[in-house]
Amino acid sequence: MAVICTTIGRGRHSSLLEEWKAAAEAGADMVELRVDCLRRDPDLKRILKVRHTPCVFTLRRGADGGMWRGDEEKRRQLLREAIVMGVDYVDLESDVAGDIRRYGSTKRLVSYHNLKKVPDDLDEVVGKCNECDPDVVKIAVAAGSLAEASRVLHLGVGAKHPMITIAMGERNLFTRILNAKYGAPFTYAGFNPERVFAPGMPYLNELKRDFFYDQINAETEVYGVLGDPIGHSLSPAVHNTAFRHLGLNKVMVPFQVAKGGLEEFFRELAWVGIKGCSVTIPHKEDLIPLLQHKENAVERVGACNTVVIAADGSKTGYNTDYRASMDSLEELMGKSEAPDAPSPLLDKQALILGAGGVARSIAFGLQRRGAAVTIMNRHDERGKQLAEDVGCKSANWSQRATQIVDIVVNCTPVGMHPNVDDTPMPPSAFPRSEIIVFDTIYHPENTMMLKLARQRGCKTLTGVDMFVRQAALQFKLYTGQDAPVDVMRSVMKRKLGHLKDA
Repeated sequence: MAVICTTIGRGRHSSLLEEWKAAAEAGADMVELRVDCLRRDPDLKRILKVRHTPCVFTLRRGADGGMWRGDEEKRRQLLREAIVMGVDYVDLESDVAGDIRRYGSTKRLVSYHNLKKVPDDLDEVVGKCNECDPDVVKIAVAAGSLAEASRVLHLGVGAKHPMITIAMGERNLFTRILNAKYGAPFTYAGFNPERVFAPGMPYLNELKRDFFYDQINAETEVYGVLGDPIGHSLSPAVHNTAFRHLGLNKVMVPFQVAKGGLEEFFRELAWVGIKGCSVTIPHKEDLIPLLQHKENAVERVGACNTVVIAADGSKTGYNTDYRASMDSLEELMGKSEAPDAPSPLLDKQALILGAGGVARSIAFGLQRRGAAVTIMNRHDERGKQLAEDVGCKSANWSQRATQIVDIVVNCTPVGMHPNVDDTPMPPSAFPRSEIIVFDTIYHPENTMMLKLARQRGCKTLTGVDMFVRQAALQFKLYTGQDAPVDVMRSVMKRKLGHLKDA
């Protein structure tokens, strides 16, 4: 079972010991003691007297991203003393490990760090680490591309010794999560938000609660969420909790893929055997030419937000935004369960604010169900283009409060956190209680637009409603099983609460 090693480092001995205890109480399985952070000479007897968890003893040099500025020979002597005192692991750089002998039960973690790049001779670097009598090899390098990050992660496949492979950087978080699949005995996580030890290092709770890192193994199936930016995507936490709730050995991880980078992503990570992906901005349209099969909704809308990948690598695209938005609206309007009953959206006047991917999906859905759709966008030309694609009307943004409609759908970011007091529609736009107001923003769930609508007795639909429904549809496509919707909704609300607090 893979373990999360929580990195702690403080300037004072007392603070270091207090944080070690706090990390243990928070569920840390193991702790990396960054002794190089201490502002005075380390007192190893004091530090190691009470051990709240197993530990990795680390005294990192400045050249490797650490804070040790003292004499090198003294550093090596402290490493030897820690071994004699029986620490669980000692971190030894590959150019130092040959001069420090194995002793007692302490395991040797032989490491290589490069904060600037992935070296051309990476295989030789690994070979040198393997010659240093390691129990574990750690490679942590700054990867500048998806191809480089993939190369780093792949080092764990068939490795001579258990290997921790880390491509540093925010966009390479997936290597810190998926290395468990390829034999890493542990990965590193932060604990104190005031201390950042490496770019892209996640926090303990994130790895435990959002990715279930300790349950990832060689048989774990991999799914992804693709976008740029992608750091605050809620999809991994929502799907991973649902997977584990039903006992499914699957994990979804975020992949930051720049526009135009989809082909590289699928090529460079084909060896991972990714089973499916949730796709967000800016890839929903660019994905379509890479699909071998697609459902009718993708054809109609011209956007794809879900792809399922077969064993032969063929890709089938779906648009769960389309289905989720229509199902949500029709349920709110009391759709009849009779098989031939018309949609309650028939002949309704609908106003869509925005002209992005979600607006496109909702516009096509409403049009197909017989609603009369008008599109307004702050950039009028883009709104006109979408209206032309859909076959509906467009109007100038300045006229949005004068339209007489039955349904208003906000697909713009106006009102999104942190600008929570903004609204794309003024209070005067909601004079009738019969109006349905749908805001696709989910952070916050209760936007100013929805608050104003409820004050006037309007029926409302939130972005959380739509997100959970589309995620449930994705889950069904990924697993063939019905999603635990209540669990997914609960996780989403928890994550939104954390974002609000942050």
